[in-house]
Amino acid sequence: MNREDQLNKIVSDRCLEMGLYLVDLEIKGDKNNPLFLVFADKEDGITLGECEKLSRAIQDEIDFNDDFPVKYRLDVSSPGLDRPLKEDFQFKKNINKNLDVKISHEDSVKKMVGTLKSFDSDTLSLEDSKGHGFIVQRKDILEAKVKLQW
Repeated sequence: MNREDQLNKIVSDRCLEMGLYLVDLEIKGDKNNPLFLVFADKEDGITLGECEKLSRAIQDEIDFNDDFPVKYRLDVSSPGLDRPLKEDFQFKKNINKNLDVKISHEDSVKKMVGTLKSFDSDTLSLEDSKGHGFIVQRKDILEAKVKLQW
């Protein structure tokens, strides 16, 4: 098992134990001094205390694993509004909010904006500003984010 797979297992297991969802995991930096970015959440939102507890649990496991470098940086946080929505619980939290959606459409990328009305495992149901509903196939979604209102 490579380092990325090991880290994914460690983080996934700790999230599961704490009742959290692993939203995303990124590894940046170089091999000898990596940066591990962990984005976790739960349906009613993750607290700073939960991020700290998760960080300590992950760090404890990494520190006792010889496959990881001695020097590394670990950042654990909520996904934030600028991160793409991926999991069902994220879509559920954002029902009736405006989304920016990029979809793959006939060998190009199409951008759409609409209010999320409902979703299931295959589709998102959105409504545009004129009240017209439309369905987006989840398999075609390249990225879906909450549209920030200013």
